[in-house]
Amino acid sequence: VVVDHLRESNRVTCIGLWGRSMGASTALLHADRDPSIAGLVLDSPFSDLKVLCEELVDGYTNSRVPRWVTAIALQMVRSSISTHANFDIYDLAPVRHVSQSFIPALFTAAYNDHFIQPHHAKELHAAYAGDKNFIMVEGDHNTSRSKFFMDSVSIFFFNTLQCEMLVKGDSQSQVSSVDVFTARPSSDYQPLRPTPVIAPDPV
Repeated sequence: VVVDHLRESNRVTCIGLWGRSMGASTALLHADRDPSIAGLVLDSPFSDLKVLCEELVDGYTNSRVPRWVTAIALQMVRSSISTHANFDIYDLAPVRHVSQSFIPALFTAAYNDHFIQPHHAKELHAAYAGDKNFIMVEGDHNTSRSKFFMDSVSIFFFNTLQCEMLVKGDSQSQVSSVDVFTARPSSDYQPLRPTPVIAPDPV
């Protein structure tokens, strides 16, 4: 909705998405159906929600819960959500979409992320069809990202959004689950701040 609004406003020429956690996965789910997006920054995405849920159960219970019990519980949740929201949570599998995504993308994951383990981002990066790069960072799932990473993101969007200038700001400011970055037409260029699309991840 926000992307459509920006396009209809005639105030921007390029749009980029910066997502973290669920926001990064959401951006990937959108990317293959909207190739006009200029660039993607994908911080700690999961490759498949079902796999993530199974890993979380194993991690928080030291694998004491049998997989068949987890499968039954997930199926109950899946059925309830499908009934009340007409939505299948098993469709939340970005790994099924990345082979048809060609938008320039910057992937990242944290070495000590035990919530969404780095192999998710690595798997997505490996299968991604478009131009791509991958950066491993220090910390865990919720750690503030380093100045090096934030500067890398600035350079990435500077190139993909075809900006006229980089705006000096607080490189340590953190992104919400999904942010939209835009570039104005050069004849009326003014730096735009990120516009949050989804509230920050609660974890």
